[in-house]
Amino acid sequence: MSSINIVMKDGYRMQMLDALKKRLHNNRLIVQKEDGYVEEEVFSFYPPASKEKIESLPSNVPAEYISFLSEHNGAVLFEHPENGGGTHLFSVDEIIEYKEAWNCPEWFTPIGIGIDGCWIVCQYDKGLNEYFMWIGEFLNFEDDFEKLPYDFSTWLERFIICQGCSFWEW
Repeated sequence: MSSINIVMKDGYRMQMLDALKKRLHNNRLIVQKEDGYVEEEVFSFYPPASKEKIESLPSNVPAEYISFLSEHNGAVLFEHPENGGGTHLFSVDEIIEYKEAWNCPEWFTPIGIGIDGCWIVCQYDKGLNEYFMWIGEFLNFEDDFEKLPYDFSTWLERFIICQGCSFWEW
């Protein structure tokens, strides 16, 4: 694994995540899902990753995810307090673990596990110099069917706006 240069734009913050956290009361939020049901859901944000931990990541991890890790070394979003579920965004150690476990190609970074156990992976397309999200069950990293036209920040923003629903399946 190569070292990462953690140079971020001054003041860069993931505003949609900050706005979500401001709406939480005791790490909980009342949400309305796509089928109309209303439920209280729980959010867990873990302490920041150390600079040393972040530097152990592969060099192609998106800057937005590095920024997230420097604030929260993983999180669980939109989890039902009794039934579980939700979306788990990976810590540094989990990224390294799942990169191997899921047999991710060089330019793919596992980001988390979503609803119904779907894999959430970010691909760096070296030719386009862009990032794309992949979400699906047991990705083969070859079938573009699971490839979404969003980078991590855009995906996360829309995921929060859609209150944890799988908006990409609509």
